[in-house]
Amino acid sequence: MKEPRSDLVRKILLTIDQNPSSIYDIQYSLLEASDPTRNRLPKLLKAMEDDNLVRSALQPGPLGPYRRMYELGPKAQDYLNENLRDGIQTLLHFYRVFRRENPRRLYNLNKRPEQVQASGVILFASFPNLTVDDLRTIRELLTASEGVSVAVVGSADILTKTGIPYQNMGMRITSIDAPNESVSEVHLHGVPPPNELSPAIEECRRVLTRKGLLQITAPFVFFEESDSPELENFIERTAASLFPELGVIDGNIVRNIFETEFSTSGAYETQQGEVVFWGVKH
Repeated sequence: MKEPRSDLVRKILLTIDQNPSSIYDIQYSLLEASDPTRNRLPKLLKAMEDDNLVRSALQPGPLGPYRRMYELGPKAQDYLNENLRDGIQTLLHFYRVFRRENPRRLYNLNKRPEQVQASGVILFASFPNLTVDDLRTIRELLTASEGVSVAVVGSADILTKTGIPYQNMGMRITSIDAPNESVSEVHLHGVPPPNELSPAIEECRRVLTRKGLLQITAPFVFFEESDSPELENFIERTAASLFPELGVIDGNIVRNIFETEFSTSGAYETQQGEVVFWGVKH
């Protein structure tokens, strides 16, 4: 069976990354791949060159004759970054399953605070978008207290098919369509983009009533600062800096913002490995 084109493209780009190669070098590097034939490879390299993934030039060979050498093209890094993002996203998916099957706490955080029964309007938002798991959380919020209603920020298409009544308060968590002190609780699942995190928390605080609660549940959090070149640190830093939409966040940054915005705040860890940051408005 032929190997998918996308897999071959990725392997070729990884082969010539920082090491320009001839078609024969590339072919030898693909010996483990299926169908690394000379008939297929030239056509694929030509297509990659047309897509600006590689560029080539004739250069003198070590024994005299000229040979065509391939190196990364102007769009190669974006292509590799996209593959890296997909790989980290897949890894995080299975890591989350692993954590659910092996529940234990990783950090020395505070205990979960005593929760007061909610009343009034509870605002909910999820990043990057609402999921089926979020629907379960919303139902739990509605059944936990009598007389509460739910409002959402962002696209709520998935909610319209459930029959759950809700109010829409705009599309951006940094610009909530609600008056000051009109919401009793704000629950965010996932973390807003880094450049919006501080404005989002400030905006949530604006709409909270006195003694109102802001709670952010972050699925992938790290706290330890380390410059050691370990795989774990590479994944954490790469995901947090290049792919913030995956939800990997430096917990110290979130905790510092909460301590600035709320006189009473903290963080605790769930058995599933999620970290919940919370703050109460006074």
